[in-house]
Amino acid sequence: MSLEEQLQQLSSNAQMQQFRAAREVLASDKHRPMYHFSPPGSVMNDPNGLCQWQGLYHLFYQFTPEGEQNIHWGHTVSEDLVRWHDLPVALYPDQEKDCFSGQTLVEDDRVIAIYHGTEAGNAVATASDPLLVDWRKHPGNPVIPMVDVDDNGYPYRVFDPCIWKENDGYYALSGVFKDGVRSVDCVGIDHVFRSVDLTTWEHIGPLVEGNFNSEPGEDYAVPNFWPIGNGKHMLLFFSHKRGGQYFVGDYDSSTHQFSPDYHGRLNNGPLAIGSLHAPSATVDDAGRYIGIFNVKESREPQGWRDIMTLPYHLSLAEDDSLLIRPVDEMKSLRGDHQRVGPLEVGAGEDIVLDGISGAAIEIEAVMEPGDAHEVGLRVLRSPGREEETRISFFPDAIRRFGTPQIQIDGTASSVRTDLISRTPEIGPLDIAEDEPLRLRIFVDRSIVEVFANDIQALTLRAYPDRDDSVGVSLFARGGTAKLMSLDAWQMECIWPELKGQ
Repeated sequence: MSLEEQLQQLSSNAQMQQFRAAREVLASDKHRPMYHFSPPGSVMNDPNGLCQWQGLYHLFYQFTPEGEQNIHWGHTVSEDLVRWHDLPVALYPDQEKDCFSGQTLVEDDRVIAIYHGTEAGNAVATASDPLLVDWRKHPGNPVIPMVDVDDNGYPYRVFDPCIWKENDGYYALSGVFKDGVRSVDCVGIDHVFRSVDLTTWEHIGPLVEGNFNSEPGEDYAVPNFWPIGNGKHMLLFFSHKRGGQYFVGDYDSSTHQFSPDYHGRLNNGPLAIGSLHAPSATVDDAGRYIGIFNVKESREPQGWRDIMTLPYHLSLAEDDSLLIRPVDEMKSLRGDHQRVGPLEVGAGEDIVLDGISGAAIEIEAVMEPGDAHEVGLRVLRSPGREEETRISFFPDAIRRFGTPQIQIDGTASSVRTDLISRTPEIGPLDIAEDEPLRLRIFVDRSIVEVFANDIQALTLRAYPDRDDSVGVSLFARGGTAKLMSLDAWQMECIWPELKGQ
């Protein structure tokens, strides 16, 4: 049975009808994204349990349904990681206060979800139906209960978990902290637990503990631990202090120890209020390490809160460095196409690119910075530049700071007065001096995502208020740069209620 037919069978479900009605009401909000996942109203937080089951991709997420106070697991499904469809709420809190974050493990005959039940411990649920709408909680929940800890957090705290399987049983990882107060002076730690039957779990010890790579106050929450290729594993996680980040290194399955080769950050914004929040990840049927994050608002909720990033394809280069790309399936949304270049831009120039505009577009640009100190593009630009979001590269930063820098600056993105002010997203872009700048930019009404040279990704929420803030321009400062080529596509809308908006 096709996904469309399965969804049709659920069309009379009261919650599905409620979600459709909520989306219709929210369609008038000009900041609802056209091709990113946003919730069907109310409050969304961490993504959970991303997986592929019987050919379909499932994404769960922390969700507070209308009229509820506690956190559930919302649920959406897609055939291609791009076009998402609401499903009924998957997990409801009962013996726990809330169903907090967790991840999934796909087996031949079922999907296992492990999650944190607040005020109880870590819990397990399973489903085996085609759309994963019929979840059964383990009768022994919480299977990894909370235990009393001393002032340093010993023997262990439990929090948001993930799950995988080895030859001798199931393994769960609980991301948390020790030795201090979270976000102040603690040390991040992830605890390993083992079970042969999902019922009785043995505490093995720490998989990894905080070291010089992370800061005091960082915890290792919402862990996702999967092989990423080249014989390496990636631990993708979230710090309540500094947002999404990762370790790449070696996992010894005999000792259950993870030895990181290096650490990296995926949130490059201000402390605590940067854009990128928590991750969920899976290895799909094609062997790809796929990750997705929720992105925080910079405005007060307008009947809904938060959106998801595009799905990332995370992989390793031959030298084991991390490659970060949007999944290839995003190209299926490309519509009308425009191309410009080559084009030279002088110091201090700002060249409006005629015919290149839109509030929901993808841009591929290749630029040679030349002798410019800063070069980039302005998107969501009004004709008089009352509103604009600036994407720029600083090749000259290597002279003082050791590494070229890339940024998204949203300080002029909106003329609205009700937004939370914040500094730009600025991250390193360690490319050779003679290597061109290659950008893939996704603009979607209230979010801008930038993928640079397949090694860096930046995310920013922008809320342009003017209807004419759809332009794109090219600029340079301090010298002359060259746009080698720029391709732009209007992007297909994935939400029926927003089509024609």
